[in-house]
Amino acid sequence: MKSKVYTIDRFEKDLAVLLSRSDETVQVDVPRNQLPDRIEVGSILEVEFTGDGSVLFANVLEDETSTAKNNAQELLNKLANKNRSGT
Repeated sequence: MKSKVYTIDRFEKDLAVLLSRSDETVQVDVPRNQLPDRIEVGSILEVEFTGDGSVLFANVLEDETSTAKNNAQELLNKLANKNRSGT
């Protein structure tokens, strides 16, 4: 099975809710213990599943995660500055 790239949207108890990067309407719930320890909301992962839906492997894509977080922060800063200037 081919690996796909997901973003961690949120955690619900012992599950991580993943959204497909190519189509965010695709949601996959994965037991958190099947994923790397250092994950957090917003982490971008490359994940490959077995035929029964278990995680075969998961790798945090550090560069993509960092870029996405920086882009989100820049957007928040622009919105905050726009609100301060009253425009």
